[in-house]
Amino acid sequence: MKPNYFIQNPLKRSFLLKNVKSKNGIILLILFSLSFLYACNPSFKSLSQEKNKYKLTSIEQLADANYAQKIEDFYNKGKFGYFNGKENTAIYYKVFKQAETEKAAILIASGRTEAAVKYKELIFDLYKLGYSIYIHDHRGQGLSGRMTENIDMGYIDTFQYYVDDMKYFYDKVLKKDKHQKIYLLSHSMGGAISMTYIEQNPKDFDAAAFSSPMLGFTFGNCAAVKILAGKEIDYALGQGKYNDDKVSFDDNHLTGSKVRYQRMVDAFEKEPKAKLGGATYQWVHKSCLQFKYIFNHVDQIQTPFILFSAQNEQIVNTSAHQSFIKKAKEHGKNCVAYTIENAQHELFIEKDKQRIETLNETLNFFNRF
Repeated sequence: MKPNYFIQNPLKRSFLLKNVKSKNGIILLILFSLSFLYACNPSFKSLSQEKNKYKLTSIEQLADANYAQKIEDFYNKGKFGYFNGKENTAIYYKVFKQAETEKAAILIASGRTEAAVKYKELIFDLYKLGYSIYIHDHRGQGLSGRMTENIDMGYIDTFQYYVDDMKYFYDKVLKKDKHQKIYLLSHSMGGAISMTYIEQNPKDFDAAAFSSPMLGFTFGNCAAVKILAGKEIDYALGQGKYNDDKVSFDDNHLTGSKVRYQRMVDAFEKEPKAKLGGATYQWVHKSCLQFKYIFNHVDQIQTPFILFSAQNEQIVNTSAHQSFIKKAKEHGKNCVAYTIENAQHELFIEKDKQRIETLNETLNFFNRF
């Protein structure tokens, strides 16, 4: 249980006590007390600094040009292909199959705007540990087919198609290779897709992990978006095309690691066709509908899962994480949740401490099943 920052920080606490006798001070005290209670969610555990027990790549290693090139060379050797998803949309995928005895297979479900090229370091690390890795670019992004004339728009006509594509990938590509164990590793939008998947296909994975899953939004109102999501496809408020001039580490709300942030930007510069711009009203609306579906089908989950919520999250709604875990526990589901302190949304490309904590617990969890 982690105290709220404003209560824990001595400067903020001093300011609060000095002003508590005033009307404004009383209001501040009430607000801070409420936020303190909100932050103390007994379902979410905190992690102390952990050793790099799995020998995951460090920022220091990434700074070495020879080491960084090893990751590039490894990624380029992965087998790639396409399959026809729903409505004949071409879905791009990559496979990194262990040449000899494998520990298990992992399917990675990426977030919105993402592509396999963003996951080079993670794939490299997991493969070194003996896992075979399977990853596909979701429809409408990465190197998969787009569904709008303006290929920069983040759009989905039916959210279920994301899930159907994953099921096809699982059945026709991943499952064809023989694996003793199969795990699911997801991030952000991939978390919403993956949570739906395990609700609909409870026997496919031995365990699942969710990094900053998209189970609710921090912005806007789903009811308002429903009105704005007309037949004409248009960017949602504040969204627009991919803008290279706005790709700045100082302005980002994704990660505190400048090295890993720049690697992400560089990956898309090398593969410009994988870039995607902002979300449309239609994508936001369909996502809002999916949140309801996910919460209404918690009872269908049989897959053990672990969920990570970033303390400094600004992309998805962490209160939705708390609500979902609470409901899952009420249904007796085998799940555990952690708050990653001093972390932003992108836990897999965060600073070493936060990344190691997340992946250590993920791999520890997988080892149990």
